[in-house]
Order: sequence, then structure tokens, then C-alpha cells
Amino acid sequence: MTFNKKVDKKPYQPKPLENESDVRNALLNLLSRRDYSVKELTEKLSPRCDEALLYKVLDAFIEAGYQSDERFAGALVRNRTSQGYGKMRLLQDARRKGLPDLLVQSAIQSEDIDWFALAHQAYQKKFREPLDKSDRKSADKRMRYLVQRGFSFEEAKFAIYEADEL
Repeated sequence: MTFNKKVDKKPYQPKPLENESDVRNALLNLLSRRDYSVKELTEKLSPRCDEALLYKVLDAFIEAGYQSDERFAGALVRNRTSQGYGKMRLLQDARRKGLPDLLVQSAIQSEDIDWFALAHQAYQKKFREPLDKSDRKSADKRMRYLVQRGFSFEEAKFAIYEADEL
């Protein structure tokens, strides 16, 4: 018995979307799992169909309420803050997904997030042992960690030095 047979498999090629029904079904298939921004949907489906057809169906989906960048922005804000990310990282992720800053800012305002408390929470989760005040290298490492997660310098400083004293 030989198991080392060479099989010439072609990479999976999704079928082209030729008509409005195909595009509608593809959009429903994607949106039934999670929300997507308009940019994400166009990036996923534009290689498979005509862009005019895609935008026509996508406009109908937006009008019907199946796709909403506002709803997606709110979900993104809730998701990233629950993962312990700061405002700067959240805005960067939203830009990457094609959301305008004003839309994300309004979603952040509606959530009423305490960024200082969130920074402290992320800090406590990562660094369980207290900071040795004389160890500058460790303090820099902790500061870098929080800033890379999207917190401002002031929020990171509060989380590391001042939150435990309260």
C-alpha cells in the first residue's frame, strides 16, 4: 500500500457570479455569518463579478438594512474593546476595513468607554506581578505593550503607575 501518491489538485476557484441572483446569494451567504463593511464585501466579491452589478445589489442590501456600516462600526468597537485594545488601534483597524473616522468616533461615543480603566484592565491581564519601580527596562516593556495595543501614553502611564495607588 502506498500513500505517497502525488495528486495534482488545482486550487479552489470560486465560481464567477454571472447574474443578480448569484451576487445576491453570495452577499446573503457572507452576511449571514457576520457583518462586513462595504469595502470588505467589494474586495471579496469584485474579482468574481462585474462591479456595476455588485454595487447595484449592494445598494439594495444597504437600503433594505441587510448591510450597515454603522452597525458594523458598533460591532467592531465592542469587539476590539472586549479584546483589550485602545482607541488608536481601534481606529487603525476601522480604517483598514474602510470605515470613516467620524462613523467610528460616533460608535465610540455611544459605547461610553473608559479608556483609562480599559488600559488598566489590559495591563493587569498581561502583567500579574507588580512593577519593581527601580527596574526601568521592565517599565519600558510594559509601556511599549500598552502603546502597541492602541492606548495613549497617558492611559498607559496611568495603568502602570497610578491605578494601583487608588
